[in-house]
Amino acid sequence: MLAQLPVFVATTFMMLVVPGPDFVIITRNAAVGGRRSACFTALGICAGLLFLTLATAGGVAALVAADDGLLVALRIVGGGYLLCLGAMLAVSAWRRRSTPGGNVPQQPGSRTPLVQGFLNNVLNPKALIFYLTFIPQFLTPGGAVFTETLLLGFVVVACAAIWWTAYVTAIGLLTRTLARRSVQIGIEVVASVALGCLGAVTLLAEV
Repeated sequence: MLAQLPVFVATTFMMLVVPGPDFVIITRNAAVGGRRSACFTALGICAGLLFLTLATAGGVAALVAADDGLLVALRIVGGGYLLCLGAMLAVSAWRRRSTPGGNVPQQPGSRTPLVQGFLNNVLNPKALIFYLTFIPQFLTPGGAVFTETLLLGFVVVACAAIWWTAYVTAIGLLTRTLARRSVQIGIEVVASVALGCLGAVTLLAEV
């Protein structure tokens, strides 16, 4: 397993940088809530990945994936969550645009970046399937499955922490640009549409 660790890390980083729900919500929170909000979103993402690591190592994830009913339920809940989040961002963008100065109260779901980051992963059936199909490829045949799964899962969490810290730091350099009302509204609109589309794909596509 250790010999394949560099390949595992490189592949994990490649998957992390591909834009998805995490990328959308962390960008939106960075633009509207600032660096602190983005950092808590990243922390929630890592917490969600840690939860999936423990669920996979403990065999819970495999039980969910083996039950078609549970997997469909997870897909419905995950897709519904993204649709609701997208709708809330659309409302927030509309209120920001119609309010002089753009100072509007945060939507309920927008006040909890930590929870958003966590649920984006825990309720994402593709994240679950990733753990169940990707990690086993790097386990040692006949080795300690539980221990190695935990180790590789922790590596995924560490990679995510590094990547999102770097991204939040980079986007923090655009503070002045992101502070503009028009930019914030534009980002919220794009985030709303992106999350809505991702939610619809999650609901309709086979995992």
